Amino acid sequence: MKIFLKPALSILTLLILNLNNTVFAQNQSIKNLTTDDIIENTISTKEQHTYAVQLENGMAITGKVVQKGIDLVIDVYSPVGELLYQVDSPNGKEGEEPIDHTANQSGLYKFIVHSLDKDAKKGNYTLEVEQILSFPENTKRITKKELPTETLYKLWESTLNDKNAIDKFVASHTERHIIEPIEGDNVNMLVTYFCVPDNNTEYVMLSGGPDFLGLRFQRLPNTKLHFVTQKVPNDARFNYGFNYFNLDKYGPNKEIESRSVKHAYDGTIEMPNAPEQTYISKRENISRGILYPTLIKSKILNQERKISIHTPANYNSKKPHNLLIVFDGESYGSRPNRRSRIPTPTIIDNLIADKKISPTITVLVWSMGSRSKDLVNEKFGDFIATELIPWARAEYNIHPKSSKVILAGSSRGGFAASYIAFRYSNVIGNVLSQSGSYWIKGTKDENHWIYPEDNGKLINLYKQSKRLPIKFYMDIGLYDAGASMLGMNRQFRDILEIKGYEVDYHEFKGGHNYLNWRGTLSDGLISLIGTK
Repeated sequence: MKIFLKPALSILTLLILNLNNTVFAQNQSIKNLTTDDIIENTISTKEQHTYAVQLENGMAITGKVVQKGIDLVIDVYSPVGELLYQVDSPNGKEGEEPIDHTANQSGLYKFIVHSLDKDAKKGNYTLEVEQILSFPENTKRITKKELPTETLYKLWESTLNDKNAIDKFVASHTERHIIEPIEGDNVNMLVTYFCVPDNNTEYVMLSGGPDFLGLRFQRLPNTKLHFVTQKVPNDARFNYGFNYFNLDKYGPNKEIESRSVKHAYDGTIEMPNAPEQTYISKRENISRGILYPTLIKSKILNQERKISIHTPANYNSKKPHNLLIVFDGESYGSRPNRRSRIPTPTIIDNLIADKKISPTITVLVWSMGSRSKDLVNEKFGDFIATELIPWARAEYNIHPKSSKVILAGSSRGGFAASYIAFRYSNVIGNVLSQSGSYWIKGTKDENHWIYPEDNGKLINLYKQSKRLPIKFYMDIGLYDAGASMLGMNRQFRDILEIKGYEVDYHEFKGGHNYLNWRGTLSDGLISLIGTK
């Protein structure tokens, strides 16, 4: 053992000396970086150039390595020698490798520049340090980059010095959204929705608008305000809402968790170029018709049914009139001197005054709490065709042709209008369908209202039948319920057109709501019974 001890010690000493020399050499080659450094260098494939910067937690360094004839990468090491990540952009031997690093601990960070291409020849590069940012400077830089609008950034920045900034911002807005232009985009604008949720709210979801599945809010950093942005066409109109997903905890150690959903807010978006709704407001300088509720006895339904009749201004019983029958009367203006979601009597008065349609008798059929059942029920259709229409003809001068009779409705009402006309096309010649629910099968294994597995009932009926003397006006929102609404309406339209029906079909940038239907009702009436 003594024979080999001295040589072994000599070899160990030599290795230690070599290692120390290597470490010393590496330390000697480390270049400490400072703001505005511009370093020109030449590098071969076997070389590694090491640069370092001292950063406190939260500080950052930004810059770039500009490659000139050699493909380089940058390895970034933490103060404890851990490889954090490698910067390698897909730009070959020319172009920039960006440096943008925020320290998550204090210490010396190393940036090692080298090539992964073993066959590369020597090349040149320039390392440029743009900024070494303090923690406050870097906080502002990153926050500005993360926030989608200048408005949100300025709001966040104001919270740094004003603890009441969020309350002031919310109080200054009557609605919970703001609309701002997008630079270089003449088609869309950016809508920012905001709220201050409950203390027990885990997260907030937006419903409505172009994103059918909803959008999740995020928190404005270190504040109580939550927000989400949405790119919206500048001619859209739709309703939206906020839902708070809340979590409550109970027990000595919060062992019990209880979750709930709270619908917290409803709002309306009307973009600057949304279609004008010319006919929905009362005018002072025109003659108005008369609206009055009444009852009709139905043997088929075994009940007295509420209806409201609107006769046009200066009703002339000697002159034949169009007959318009509208479902969901309570929503379409059947209550005198009451506001309604769709003011049908006002719309009719304005259309007649502008000579857009000829004089029309309107019957608004009240739902009476049974719309979901009635509008898919054949007996209800029998009541309309064999009791209500004959009654209207007996009471008023209605044009004898079926082409002067219109059934109108939205959602299930659009389905009902199309189905009743299909069964009674001899007396009903026009269908005005607003976002018709053509996904309905009317069977025990009903389609899912968002994701239908089968064709709706009417799609198959019209597909399998001969062409009937019915004219259609259809409209549907692009933001309606996916396959069941927008998809089925397009499918129904296509079948009608293939069969040879006259179809006036429109899509609007909105959802499944009266906000849009109140404007398109007049479009449908002009299309079906307009004075051309």
